Amino acid sequence: MKNSQKLISNKLILLFPLLFAFLIRILTLFSAYSNGKITFIGFDSFYHIRRIVYTVHHFPNTITFDPYLNYPFGFEIGWPPLYDQLIAGLALIVGNGNPSINTIEIVSAIFPALIGALTILPLYYLASTVFEKRTALISALILSLIPAHLAISEVGFTDHHVAEVFLSTTAYALFAVSLKYGHEVNLSVSNIKNRDIKLILKPIVLAVAAGCILTIAVFTWLGSPIFLGIIGIYAFVQLTIDVKNERLSEYVLISVIATYMTIFLLVLPVIGRLLRPDLNMSGMFISWFHVLFILSLLIMSLLGGIIANIFIKKEIHWKYYVASVLAISMTGAVLINIALPNFYHNVVAGIHYLIGSSGFLETITEARPILFDETFTTSHVWSSFTIFSLTAVMGLFAFVTDMHKKNYSSEMLFFCTWTAIILILTLYQRRFAYMLAINFAILSGYFTNTLYNIWKNEQEQNKKRKTKKEASKTPLWETITNITIISIFMIIISFFFFAPIVDTVSNPGIPSADWQESLNWLESNSLETSFYLEMNNSPEYGVLSWWDYGNWILYMAKRPVVANNFQTGVEDSARFFITSNRSESLSILEKRNVKYVITDNLMTTGKFKSIFDISGESSYKGKEIEEFIQGEDFLKTTLFKLHLFDGSGIGYLRLIHESEWGGLNEGVYNFYQNYTYNKNVKVFEYVPGAIVEGFANPEQKVYARTNVTLSNGRVFEYQNEATANESGWYELKLPYSTIDTPYNSTVENYRITVDVNSSLVKEVHVTEKDVMSGNRLRTDLS
Repeated sequence: MKNSQKLISNKLILLFPLLFAFLIRILTLFSAYSNGKITFIGFDSFYHIRRIVYTVHHFPNTITFDPYLNYPFGFEIGWPPLYDQLIAGLALIVGNGNPSINTIEIVSAIFPALIGALTILPLYYLASTVFEKRTALISALILSLIPAHLAISEVGFTDHHVAEVFLSTTAYALFAVSLKYGHEVNLSVSNIKNRDIKLILKPIVLAVAAGCILTIAVFTWLGSPIFLGIIGIYAFVQLTIDVKNERLSEYVLISVIATYMTIFLLVLPVIGRLLRPDLNMSGMFISWFHVLFILSLLIMSLLGGIIANIFIKKEIHWKYYVASVLAISMTGAVLINIALPNFYHNVVAGIHYLIGSSGFLETITEARPILFDETFTTSHVWSSFTIFSLTAVMGLFAFVTDMHKKNYSSEMLFFCTWTAIILILTLYQRRFAYMLAINFAILSGYFTNTLYNIWKNEQEQNKKRKTKKEASKTPLWETITNITIISIFMIIISFFFFAPIVDTVSNPGIPSADWQESLNWLESNSLETSFYLEMNNSPEYGVLSWWDYGNWILYMAKRPVVANNFQTGVEDSARFFITSNRSESLSILEKRNVKYVITDNLMTTGKFKSIFDISGESSYKGKEIEEFIQGEDFLKTTLFKLHLFDGSGIGYLRLIHESEWGGLNEGVYNFYQNYTYNKNVKVFEYVPGAIVEGFANPEQKVYARTNVTLSNGRVFEYQNEATANESGWYELKLPYSTIDTPYNSTVENYRITVDVNSSLVKEVHVTEKDVMSGNRLRTDLS
């Protein structure tokens, strides 16, 4: 009776951090939900919701090739299907088989918060297995507050990161418990041979369960081989210590083999159904790569165990075991490179990806080291973990010290190995901070519990020291002083403690209002493209912007994009914005069948260096951005002409819309004379342009000017120029019509002149048909 009451009490206590974690994660609903509509958080969430909507309409099929990406060529989607299929299935259940788009979005938005809160459960059981229940409970409370985990599990952040953490934590909790039970019964190979069911059942069932969860992870996230590899690295560390101690932990080897075998047997029959043509051995898609990777880990674990057993029996020094395993691994790598070069190169590419030295990763902020921007900084550590970054480091130090002084269990060594690997990955790339949140929560819980135990022991010692004589009373003024000092200290600590958490909840990273307004406008005021939810046909035209905004354009405006967050089309996008060559920019627009171009302030400031680096230009020379944009190189770029001069100097793109709100970089723009700071997001339309032609004096410059009034009332002057050839012939391309002007804009007649101060001015009116058909209009100036 007492045991059952204690069990119920433990579950009720665990309910508090569970509910608290969920409540704090749904706070972003106030930012993400307005006017009956969900606005998702981040970038990849927008492609997930597109995929979920498609899956709801074609369940259980999901998008594997998307003609709306990398337009007009399309793009193979490498993301495994399970995460989006699960949310789509839930939406179908909630929507009674026919959910509205609003139902799909609400289910998709809430799902990450639910999974994020549920992660408390495996964390609790993992921490209670490695340490004890008080540490586990404290760890659960801490995880609910760590910004790095909070950021990936808020309402609206419908990315798969929260599933990665939940699945890996669950699998590792099961694996750790398997190790613990295996150690308790001293499980060995002989027990399996003798079919001692009572001894082998629980450890093996738990290991198999861990394998099942990791199989789900494989079909949820392409990076799941990381989770599998951590178990393999732990096995190597454990076997090395076993050789050193001259005692083989057979139960560890049994748990590892059972886990890997389960994954292998479950993944193998499914792979054939998910294979793509010509992508049978790609790490970027579910393929035979995953089967071979799992098989490699399985074989290496078996070989490692066999070699360890031989070394123990022959009493060979443990250092030679390490050398032998490394030598066999390197030999195997050479043989694999010869026999299966694609598999080998994908493994190497994966390692480069993890350390952030792959392709465009160097231009991505989240792929940078967590302790460095341009110089050393701890700001990203603090914003990701707050005070728990300090308590976790102290907890790790205390944990390693205790392990060194005392006997440690295999599950403790597993936790230590796992923590070390994720910590190293996070030091290389700050994006992995959300994975480290689990380890830091447990280490912080361990440190807090250690302090509690020290305090408790001190209290017990004080009680023993007490004499029968009553302690003298503390003066009132001293009590008030102490309370005041403690209160001030707590207020200061609370400010630093809660600031990143409040910032994570109150500024969740939804698209800015000006981007939302501009993309809603584009959807309403541009020709609707076909086949949005059909993947077998190509739509009519594409939209070009920087790749960061691709998924926003795709989902909010429902238009095809040249470049998106999968880094597709990014080279053409970068070259278009950086080039000063008219022919090159035109060839990119025509090659990509672009109808609209979108720019924003960040592209001319914070994002400009990445655009420049990817474009392949070499004239940047490491200048500060403020210094560079004042130079002539920047003045010549297509991006400058479009965003800062409203398209002046370009005859085939016209500004048709700009956002209602300005940007944050007014000081940067004021470097330029005769430039009036205006709006953040601008939409340009690609048109053939009317051609004004005629004779002027040879080698004479000819100017065309007009005043354009946009639908929001802002007036700006558009101008273009050309130089007459040696016979005096000139041609000027003009993108705006003065008659039948679309988009609720008005344009004055063009003023054609040969000199700024010339008295010879000819007015030209241009119809919309002239602009769209590329008609030629004769205007002689001599």
